[in-house]
Amino acid sequence: MITEPKRYKFFNNETDNVIYYLSLPSGESGHKEILESTKLKLAVENGIYIGSIYYIEDTEHETGK
Repeated sequence: MITEPKRYKFFNNETDNVIYYLSLPSGESGHKEILESTKLKLAVENGIYIGSIYYIEDTEHETGK
């Protein structure tokens, strides 16, 4: 059985713009660490204060059904 990956959106809180999308396998653990390291990477690469970046699970994506 194939499970859909979990999808996440990263936002810049100051502009409310989506700045990054990330998909992770749904059956694996360690998502929190990956999400936090991605958040840090985005802050450094884009010169954004890390407190201005947040992420949510994208539950509104197209499933192709």
